[in-house]
Amino acid sequence: MKLTFIIFALQLAVGGMLGRLAIPVFRKMKTGKFEVYIGDRFGQDNSEPRGGGAVMFLSLIFACFAGAAAEGLGAADLRGIVGFVMYTGLMTAVGLAEDYDRDVHGGIGMKSRYRVAVKLVVSAGFVALMELFGYDCGVVLLPFRWGYIDLSWAGIPLNAIIMTVLITAVEITDCQRGIHDTGIDGLCAMVMFVGFLGLFAAFGDGRRELARLLSLCAAGSCAGYLIWGLRPSKLYTGQSGGMFLGSAMCGIMVLSGLHGAVMFSCAAAVTELLVHLLQRAVFARKKKLLFKGATLHEHLRNIGWTESRIMAVFAAAQAVFCIGAAAYSIYESKLAVG
Repeated sequence: MKLTFIIFALQLAVGGMLGRLAIPVFRKMKTGKFEVYIGDRFGQDNSEPRGGGAVMFLSLIFACFAGAAAEGLGAADLRGIVGFVMYTGLMTAVGLAEDYDRDVHGGIGMKSRYRVAVKLVVSAGFVALMELFGYDCGVVLLPFRWGYIDLSWAGIPLNAIIMTVLITAVEITDCQRGIHDTGIDGLCAMVMFVGFLGLFAAFGDGRRELARLLSLCAAGSCAGYLIWGLRPSKLYTGQSGGMFLGSAMCGIMVLSGLHGAVMFSCAAAVTELLVHLLQRAVFARKKKLLFKGATLHEHLRNIGWTESRIMAVFAAAQAVFCIGAAAYSIYESKLAVG
């Protein structure tokens, strides 16, 4: 994987360059003025656009195919990469359309039910395509030594539901309903960066080289974006970023077949979703707020935590969860040998 690590380093340069080129373009869409100068790096003037998903996706394309060439992957793995890129690209495009609507037209994007339907349909299509490419997407490893279960073609809708939930969880980790004022600059990308690195380490036994490569490429995409996305952000993650990061994690889940490991590597985002749902359920029943915010990070900020402290705690928590991803991968290898 030596060449792949070189490509990871190049992704930082690619991400920085793409961000530098994209920010003036996206900002012109938002403000109507094209300025190459992006302003004080450590200050914000409300001209900062959404669209971080585009930078991460373009960086991912470069890394995936360069990594595949460096590692000498076969035709089957190349088909997997093509499917993965198509899936994340479609999801990113949907998010970009919403970012455009919010920044240019001041809209609110698609209604929630339409957004859920898009996630379900596109995710189901990706799983079906991978089945046609020869991946056993319906085979799932259960915990507690229960072994494998073959869901056959029922795995397509079930996987699509799980993928929709995970993408929604990642979106909420960024901000609620795409309103970046409720989010923390770079939090979502940082948490997912740790999660992708955790998967890269978990797949280190040599039996899942494609999933390992994609995990490292996705981590590199996050790192390249964070050059511009950390507080104070010059390019917000946006719906495109949430859709990209969530779909990348889901694509790795389908191609690896280790749903449990991916769940651990996305545990911080899932926790955010659970807190959000609990808040809504309590309010609907008792008309009282359980937390001082719609999400956990918003609650912590409203009780006085600094954004840097929240970022550090979330990243550390996700790193701990990644130990579970590694343990699940080890459990799978021992079960397969046994």
